[in-house]
This record gives sequence, C-alpha cells and structure tokens, in this order.
Amino acid sequence: MSLASIQIKMIKRLLDTATDDKIAHALDKIHPSELSFLFSELNENQTRRLIDSLTLLAKAGQTLRELPDFLLPDVLEQISDKKFSDILLRMEPDDSLFLLQKTPEGRWPILLEALPELQRSRIEKLLIYPNNSAGSVMTSNYITVRSEMTAQEAVEHLRSHPEIKGAFYIYVVDDTNHLVGVQSLRQLVMAPLGTRIKDIMDRDARAVLATDDQEKVAQIVGQYNLLAIPVTNEQRELVGVITVDDVIDIVKEEATEDIYHLAGLSEADRAMTPVATKVKKRLPWMILNLITASLAATVVGFFLQSIEKFVALAVFLPIVAGVGGNGGMQSLTVITRSIALGELDFVKVHRAVLREIGNGMIVGAICGALMGLIGFLWKGNFYLGLILFLAMVCNVIMGALAGALFPIFFKFLKRDPAIGTSVLVTFFTDTFGFLSFLGLATFFLQYLG
Repeated sequence: MSLASIQIKMIKRLLDTATDDKIAHALDKIHPSELSFLFSELNENQTRRLIDSLTLLAKAGQTLRELPDFLLPDVLEQISDKKFSDILLRMEPDDSLFLLQKTPEGRWPILLEALPELQRSRIEKLLIYPNNSAGSVMTSNYITVRSEMTAQEAVEHLRSHPEIKGAFYIYVVDDTNHLVGVQSLRQLVMAPLGTRIKDIMDRDARAVLATDDQEKVAQIVGQYNLLAIPVTNEQRELVGVITVDDVIDIVKEEATEDIYHLAGLSEADRAMTPVATKVKKRLPWMILNLITASLAATVVGFFLQSIEKFVALAVFLPIVAGVGGNGGMQSLTVITRSIALGELDFVKVHRAVLREIGNGMIVGAICGALMGLIGFLWKGNFYLGLILFLAMVCNVIMGALAGALFPIFFKFLKRDPAIGTSVLVTFFTDTFGFLSFLGLATFFLQYLG
C-alpha cells in the first residue's frame, strides 16, 4: 500500500526545509515498503535528501530492497561508499549481496573492505555460489543446538542470541556441524524442561544443497509447508538457511522470468528501462519472429491460384491461424507452469499431453462449427463451412500438441521450457493453419465456385 497524498506532501515539505535528523525521525514511522513509493514522487534534490536521511536509519537497507530493479542502480550510485558500507553492515548477508549486485563490480572491493571481517566473509561465501542457486540466497541467521541438550538448555541458548531474528526452527548438528535434525520452536517451548532434543527433534530434516536451483527450493518449501529450509553442502554440513520471505521473492522472480521468456523478453526489460536497452533486448526476438512469420507466409504462396479463384479464402486465413495459435499458447502456458511448479512429477507426461489434445478437439470442434456456420451463411456454400470446420479442428489440435510438447522437449534438453517456445508455437500453428485450410480448399475448389 502506498502513502496517502497528504503524507507525501508532508514528507516533501520536510525534505525541502528540515534537517536530516528530523527527516529521519519522520521516516522512521513509515514502513519500508511504503517508503519505497516516495522515490517516484520526488525531484532530484528531494531524492538526494531522502537518501541522506535514510542512511541514518536501521531500515535503510530494507527500504532499498523494496525498490524496483530499474530504479535501484541510480539510487545506489548516489550513496557514498562510507554510507553504503554502513547500510550493508546492518543487513543480512543475502540482502547485502543483492544490493551489491546492483552496483558495478569495480565498486565491490571498496564497499567490502569497509566491513568487519565477519560480515565481509559471510558475503564473500555467498559469492562462491552461482546466481539463482540456494547458496546465493541463503542467510546465516539461524540457531544450532546439539542433540544431547535438554529443552531448557536449548531455550537458554536461544535467549543468548537476541540478534537472531525471525527464527522459526532451530537446527540440530553434531560436533562436525553435520545436520542431524530440526526442531520447531513451538515443540521446544511445549516440551518438559528436562527433555533431550534428540527425543523430540525431527530426524527427517528436509534440506537442499547449496548448489540447487532456487526454483527447486521454492517447490520443496511449498510442498511441505515449511517456514524455512536448511541449506547444506554435499557432505550435509549446515551452511545456511532460506526463510519463507526469501522464498516469496524467489517465487516472484521465477514467475516474472517465466512470463518474460514466454513473451521473448529479457528480465532486464521493465516499464522504465531506457529505450535503447529495450530495443537491444527485444530486437533479436522480433527478428526471429519476422523470419518464422515469413516462412509461414511462404505456405500461402503455394496456393495463390486457389485464392485467386475464391478470394473469400483470404478473409478466413488469419482466423484459422489465430485461433490455433491462441489454443497453442494456452497449452504452452499450462504445461510450462506445471513444469515450473513440479506438477508433472506427480503425473505421467503423456496423460497431460493427451488432456491438452482432448481439450483441443472439443474447443476446435465448437469454434470450427461456429466459424463454419458463419462461412456458410455468408457465402451460402456448404463446402466452405465444412473446410472451415475441419481446418479449425485440425489446427487447434495441432496447436495444443505443439504447446504441450515444446516445453517438455526443452526440459528434456535441460533448457528453460519458456525460452523461445512461444515463437515456435506461433510459427507451427500459422504454418499448419495455412496449410490445412488452403490445402482443404484446393481439394474442394471445384465445389467453392
């Protein structure tokens, strides 16, 4: 929820007249997610004053974290190295890394050097892992205990670490830091004080590897309704934890990625991205689309004589191709999302494909009947209606088949099922739609005169 207009006016007045301390005092009462909306309402001088005042607050980093990606690099550029390092010091390592990655790499050594050794080493450990891996988004904000501890000892140990916030579970490790179990805080405080942790902990602790893709992490957390999940290395040594708020960010990021890839867009292309960047990101896909559309159009060239003899065929060409393409995109979206959510792991792939084909048959038959009726009533020709019906049914079925199979094929090749598949499905449905409709029309041409 954004700020009310009267609040924005008040903050603008403060930014123009008040000291940084007074501005910071006013901002401290506003939630970071609401503060982030201010940046779109301010002029350059007010933005600079807002940044200077924010750096005095502990929630400065959280506020910056809420800013949209296209705006964040420009804002971070206006923050001095000293103030930026102070902000990073008050943040979790994974959030610090997120902000660092929005600045030029040449600035990293200066910012990291100003941090205490412990904080710097935590961030540098995250840099070891690939982008979008579990290791790159995990946090060191967790509590570990030994299995021989009593519930009372574990609670006292928890109280001795007030800096650990938002802990939903405590993790049970052995003397070599290997994960052996997990204990929920609720069960811990409900247990008798003398109970041993090993007697109440969950030994079947769900965990992910630091090298696992973040999308897999989100799937596991959602499947088992977890509030946090431990991250281990290959030897099952505990190296971090991913909490549910990070998972929400992962889900948003992955959903955005899938939507953008289906449309042939780059994730860097946002509403306020510079035009030059937009052109650079979109043009290759548009050229590919131009090539595939041109190839599909060559099919029409083979049937020019048929179109010349019965010009009405040209009117229905885009309809047959468009309906088939729409059906193909629907199947493509459903199957791509099912792959992303791991739903296809629970069913046979061929059953999902057959259901899409079945839907294509029914939808194609209904749309084909309607279009056939329109063609018959317009030209009074039964064969035109029959051709439209058959072509529509065939193209919608083939569109559903293409939309279902392309993402599955890309997944088999270990590629992102969303990248470029929309262009391929459109090319397939356009080509097959032109071929089926004009092919049938040529076959029945003597009855169309």
